[in-house]
Amino acid sequence: MEFRKSHLAAAVGAALLVGGTAVQAQNLQVQLYGQVNRALMFADNEVQSKWFHVDGQPSSTRFGIMGTSQIAPGLRAGARIESEMKSNPSDLVTFAAPSTGAVGTNVLFAERWLDLSFEGAWGKINVGQGSGAADDASTIDLSGTGLANGSCLCDWGGAIPFTTSAGAATALTPATVINNNDFESRYDRAMYTTPVFGGFRVQAGFGQKGTGEVTEASIWYSGKLAGELQAAIGWSLDRTGSAATPDHNETIGGSISWLHTSGLNLTYNYTSAQLTVSPSRDATYHFMKVGYKTGQHAFSVAYAMGDDQPAAGVEATAIALGYTWTPIRWAEIYAGYIIYSVDVAGGSLNDITAANIGSRIRF
Repeated sequence: MEFRKSHLAAAVGAALLVGGTAVQAQNLQVQLYGQVNRALMFADNEVQSKWFHVDGQPSSTRFGIMGTSQIAPGLRAGARIESEMKSNPSDLVTFAAPSTGAVGTNVLFAERWLDLSFEGAWGKINVGQGSGAADDASTIDLSGTGLANGSCLCDWGGAIPFTTSAGAATALTPATVINNNDFESRYDRAMYTTPVFGGFRVQAGFGQKGTGEVTEASIWYSGKLAGELQAAIGWSLDRTGSAATPDHNETIGGSISWLHTSGLNLTYNYTSAQLTVSPSRDATYHFMKVGYKTGQHAFSVAYAMGDDQPAAGVEATAIALGYTWTPIRWAEIYAGYIIYSVDVAGGSLNDITAANIGSRIRF
């Protein structure tokens, strides 16, 4: 929903008229927006199985407001406030806790954006809570099936425990063995974005996440190649330790996705997180997807690998199928099916199966 402050003046002017003073139009563009993403998820670890009512973690239920206006010739200022409200996130529910969250008994309410910006021909500066400079550099996906089987597969059933052949639950879950390591997400930062040159733009920034400091940078590309081509590469350095025991975790990676004019599409994502926690190691993630889009329908099959993420020698794989129907721009109905497998020292654990069917409605 989009409107101008000048449109509001007539509606509220009478109420604010005091001593002959009325509201003055400021040409401020204000946009209210949001979405609801709800799904049914089935999970089975060969010991237990259950249907869950969840909020789809690939793109959570949220709402926000943005405002922007020109404040000087060639200079625009803006602000954005966005929060999410998730009832039973699909990556957090378990057999023991099918309703989970931080507010009440099963609702998670959290800030996403508390951000202001200044933009001109020289580029854009963001200051406040929001996406870091490399956020989502490893999640580019033109398949149209990002909700059903996106680049971070463990958004579905991520907290379900793997079990041994004897039926005992382990501490390993899809989220711990096959996470896509997508840099540092959102935090309090200052970030600069260049103008677009020949399809390329660069982002760089630094900020504070929890008790640590973060530095990030990325390069993005969008262009045409017998269809549409998008790519990005990112880097982040997370200084999470104290001065006495520094713990610098460095991540590098990126993604590329190509959508041919025929509807065929190919996607590849890769990240490597250099963890200095004892013992130090490189935790890697590979994600490959082949898809096809025709009209309102999109289909895809994906394969992912996670190596040494919770500990050295732990190797995980996942295969996923996804389908999305988009009858209108603001509505999607999707379904997905994922099989997670993991090998540890001494053998493999039971597979985990996760299936989902849901819908996202945006406004």
